[in-house]
Amino acid sequence: MPDLEVLKVDAFTSESLAGNPAAVVLDADQLDEMQMQRVAVEMALKSTAFVMRSRKADVGLRYFTPVSEEPICGHSTIGALFALAEAEAFGSSPGGRRRLETTLGILPFHVERASDGRVTIWMTQRKPMFAGVDEVTEVASALGVDVDKMFHEEFPLCRASTGIPCLLVPVRSLDTMEHLEPKPAEIFELAREHEVNAVYAYTWNVLDRDSTLHARCFAVTPDYHEDPGSAMPAGALCSYLAQHEFIPRDRLDRVVVEQGTWLGRHSKILAKIEKRGSAIRKVEVGGSAFVSLRGKLTI
Repeated sequence: MPDLEVLKVDAFTSESLAGNPAAVVLDADQLDEMQMQRVAVEMALKSTAFVMRSRKADVGLRYFTPVSEEPICGHSTIGALFALAEAEAFGSSPGGRRRLETTLGILPFHVERASDGRVTIWMTQRKPMFAGVDEVTEVASALGVDVDKMFHEEFPLCRASTGIPCLLVPVRSLDTMEHLEPKPAEIFELAREHEVNAVYAYTWNVLDRDSTLHARCFAVTPDYHEDPGSAMPAGALCSYLAQHEFIPRDRLDRVVVEQGTWLGRHSKILAKIEKRGSAIRKVEVGGSAFVSLRGKLTI
């Protein structure tokens, strides 16, 4: 079997050793599922994306954690498509709508190249679904925060999904965000009760002037960890805020979520929400990336 080209790509950043890291394996059609799983274990990152040929779309991706295959992963999608765009896999002028095949289905994406050459990948997520959540005391306890430090009366707790369900939790300040002390056992119980994959805390206070929101993501599948940059929860959050008009309509074409700061891996996640009347018609999440490592893997 020929050597595999493997990349480490930091998503939602333009700098090395920031953002959310993912492994990307190019030309992975030669691998079977067991080999993909073994490679993901060897990469020892939260997600490894395997680039495949597709008869239905421009490219196919499969995603493996060190434990199992998952239907989609937002940050490794951004990372893999960024690496392919940088290598001109979609042509030297890659603009226009393209299609990505995943086990979740066919998802549109497009490549945006700025005048300075900077590439941004935009992936389209599913139309959002929302459900109210009433367990304020339980949520506060799981995050290790007093109920009065949450913003739940003005911005109600919500279960939201644009492909992967998460629990949206508003808090009042950056100071509260910094000092959250989540309790893994209680986070797992919340996730089980509400059938979500992550608890996504957010605040309107931000560190960077161009940001809209600051967020922290406590993921619970396949294990518990804090995620430095979360595409699917960010899409769900921005959709929820757009649905309830907490973000003005004239600002829905560029919502910026900063994340990962207290992990030392600052991320900038971009979102575009298309809303007509009271209905959200399209959710796009995007970002840049940085290829920080290239290598060969022999199997």
